Amino acid sequence: MQPDSDLTLDLPNFTGPLDLLLHLIRSQKIDIYDIPIAKITGQYLAHLAKWQELDLQIAGEYFVMASTLLRIKSQYLLPKNDFVEPEQEIEDPRSELVEQLVQYSVFQKVSEYFKQRNLEVPITISKEPSVAKQKAIDPLPLGEVSSDQLANTFALIIHRFKMRQPNAGSIEVKETSIEDMTTYLHEKMEHVKKLSFFACLKNFETLDQVISLFLAVLELCRHHKISVKQSQDFGDLTLEKE
Repeated sequence: MQPDSDLTLDLPNFTGPLDLLLHLIRSQKIDIYDIPIAKITGQYLAHLAKWQELDLQIAGEYFVMASTLLRIKSQYLLPKNDFVEPEQEIEDPRSELVEQLVQYSVFQKVSEYFKQRNLEVPITISKEPSVAKQKAIDPLPLGEVSSDQLANTFALIIHRFKMRQPNAGSIEVKETSIEDMTTYLHEKMEHVKKLSFFACLKNFETLDQVISLFLAVLELCRHHKISVKQSQDFGDLTLEKE
């Protein structure tokens, strides 16, 4: 197997095989939903071979991913089944891998946001609570959303509104900043007091926009600019101006 000759091998600190795959995909501006599996497999194996030449310790999960890529590649090499009806939909062997990469990309971006927020927050010192221990904790007012409900709803949004780019080998990468989405929400709520989160997603085309909008909502909540309410589990989020 000959890897692409134009591939430049370096040694960044990857957190795992999915991180390495995302690096290969993003560095070449490849559509995550239309991965050229033979090309990516060759480049992935070239990285592992280079690391082995340098006597670097490689975690077992990297070899597990290598076997997964080779299995998917082999499925494309198998002859097509002539007994399958033309109209019968054949599952893409890459679908499970793509789903893992999309989920990892989402959590990676959210993690980077909170990491940056942690760097911006001044050093704090913990203290004992001022409220007496015997005092009961008041539950959230009816209709308000807990952090777990918010996380569950966002996971549903990602699944329901999975955004796909056109089927092309490469795309122009254009990220949407949290500041852009914060401005977008301010403009949307300038003349209304309440706003549907799901309604905001209708005109979006990329997964990056969905993630940035969600992080913008968290940012506005943190600054007490808006509050978030939910009438039922996994339902729409209602954004209200404070």
